Amino acid sequence: MSDNPILERERPRREPEPQGKYHAMSLINERTSDLGRAAHSAVDALMYSLRRGIEAITEPDNQRRLAELSEDQLLAVCQRLQNFKPNIASTWPPEEVEAIVSIWSTAHVSR
Repeated sequence: MSDNPILERERPRREPEPQGKYHAMSLINERTSDLGRAAHSAVDALMYSLRRGIEAITEPDNQRRLAELSEDQLLAVCQRLQNFKPNIASTWPPEEVEAIVSIWSTAHVSR
């Protein structure tokens, strides 16, 4: 407790409003998913997981993320898989990239 009566007054509490870059990114992600595209955060999470190799696609979260991709996003992911820097992950061979495309195609046919 303080001896200062001004500091002792109870101030009305307000909920903090989301702001900053995280709030802006959440708005972008919401609008992106409304356009039939996966959120940027979902693409980044998928790419991060796929650093471990094709086995990562067996995880349900990664299958969901892959299915959310638009065709343009899928092409970008395929390019990124083949262009990993050696200090990050091994580049994917064409057969594994084709397997990802096949899984994506199967998910989109079933929609």
